[in-house]
Amino acid sequence: MSQLMRRILTALLSITLVLALLVGYLNYIFIPQAAQKALPQTSGDLQLPGLTAPVQVIRDEMGIPHIYASSLHDLFMAQGYVHAQERFWQMDFWRHIGSGRLSEMFGKSQLSTDSFLRSLGWRQLAEQEYTLLSDQSRSTLDAYAEGVNAYIHSRPAAELGLEYVILTGLLNRSYEVEDWTPVHTLTWAKAMAWDLRGNMGAEIERAILLQTLTPAQVDELFPPYPADHPRIVPEMEMVASRPESSNLASSNLSSSPSAALQQVRSNLALLNDTLGKAGAGIGSNSWVVDGSRSVTGKPLLANDPHLGIQMPSIWYQIDLQCQPVSAECPLQVGGFSFAGVP
Repeated sequence: MSQLMRRILTALLSITLVLALLVGYLNYIFIPQAAQKALPQTSGDLQLPGLTAPVQVIRDEMGIPHIYASSLHDLFMAQGYVHAQERFWQMDFWRHIGSGRLSEMFGKSQLSTDSFLRSLGWRQLAEQEYTLLSDQSRSTLDAYAEGVNAYIHSRPAAELGLEYVILTGLLNRSYEVEDWTPVHTLTWAKAMAWDLRGNMGAEIERAILLQTLTPAQVDELFPPYPADHPRIVPEMEMVASRPESSNLASSNLSSSPSAALQQVRSNLALLNDTLGKAGAGIGSNSWVVDGSRSVTGKPLLANDPHLGIQMPSIWYQIDLQCQPVSAECPLQVGGFSFAGVP
């Protein structure tokens, strides 16, 4: 074997060894240590500036947190802290979606998505909505935000979640985690409404197909609701009319409706990877029975929510208990919440 070949083999073996050591360090030392630091504290005492009295958080054998507090402020502040402990990456990602700011996290590849998200105006609507809320609703959102921010301020960004080790350490060193605000909660509500957009995609497809097919042909592809199926809402006479003052012929949409609809469809596709595709199973069923028809005399309400599957789950199970129960602190509730929402 020539001396040159020996040098090449030696260099290759050295590079392979270094890579193996690096992978081993990342897999068995660095990542486990980073993951350990990002885990929530589930025992002992924590000091949260802003609490007005002691709060107790007990996690049962399934890991579900049960929060006991003597005031609504402390109850929702603790909920915000607990949500952030376990789901802050999810919350941070969601609020960037709602504000059209994904490129701040992931770079120029998300600029087109951000442009479309901003055109929807979710952030502006949330800001307006906050000013219209009742004092109680605003105080609830404010207390929740206090709890989230108490968690953010309690540790370095890389320890807020394992994802931040990758984001701030490798992908985007300039990324800075900002404080949580009530507007972030309200903005995500708009994104959830988008997730429940139902047949928007089908309506766009119908409009595009009507450029080349007859209404009868389109109805074969998109059959109407069966006439023999039950209808909860009474029949309403639909009257189609065009305002006399409208000038559709001069609009950009009517000059090239197919091109405009294709653009809308492309914009919708930008969000499929981010928010998930809307499906026929997205939505909810609900019913209510008056108390006069129940054994207890109390009304019965049932709801079956159908939302897209996500990882981590869109749901967060939690229990909120006022202790003692009073007119100022009346809550005794347990169930499923959204991370980012009190």
